[in-house]
Amino acid sequence: MRTGVKLFVRPGDHLSRIFRYFGTYEPETCQFLRKHAKPNEVFLDVGANLGLHSLGVAKDIGCPVEPGTKTADCLERSIEANGLNSLVRVFRVALAYKSGTATFVEPPEHIGQSSLESPNDPAHRDGERFEVQVERLDQFSEFNDFLKKTGMKVGLVKMDIEGAEEEALNGMVELLKTHRPAIIMEIYDGNLNGFDSSRESIFAFLDQLGYELREEFNFNGLFLPTKAVALPAQVSVADVLPAVAVS
Repeated sequence: MRTGVKLFVRPGDHLSRIFRYFGTYEPETCQFLRKHAKPNEVFLDVGANLGLHSLGVAKDIGCPVEPGTKTADCLERSIEANGLNSLVRVFRVALAYKSGTATFVEPPEHIGQSSLESPNDPAHRDGERFEVQVERLDQFSEFNDFLKKTGMKVGLVKMDIEGAEEEALNGMVELLKTHRPAIIMEIYDGNLNGFDSSRESIFAFLDQLGYELREEFNFNGLFLPTKAVALPAQVSVADVLPAVAVS
């Protein structure tokens, strides 16, 4: 890539061809991530895909989350090729409101559109289907043990999981309340509607947690914490925002 990062890619994949031909992708997103990623803080990349953002901005510790088996294989080979084994950790799980397993759909010609199977499955999700482990981040012991060992806080969360963003947010409320990271995430209704979600419901949810939309670019939003907020004890996350059950 133009940044000097070496990436292993998938043959026959649309996104991989863009990487090969142009050596860059989503430059505006890359700029936002570099601006908000800080040394000595964890950058959590949810939906890391082939690792363009994780490897491009990992300044100290990176935590890509990527459930797609073959894609995660490429990601780990790229980490090795760039000498980042001690800095970047891959978690082969999907994030949601409840832990368990779920069906993951991987379109063979565009792995950038890979996603958990949604209740309103759009036609472009046709592709290989396989079961993946799903974790609620606040209760994901492997991730939380990793954080304790680093002694660092999560300073930046990037999320691009093709409409399941609300699901993942529901499972990381405690992290958002305690670490107060910046959030850069896709907020495209065309994908969100497939999970009975929307921009408005995400805005309302993050507002409850003291986050404010600061900028929008290329269907992405930058959310920054404005104040520390604790949800009332009698109100559960499910009461704030209904979640799609994952079994």
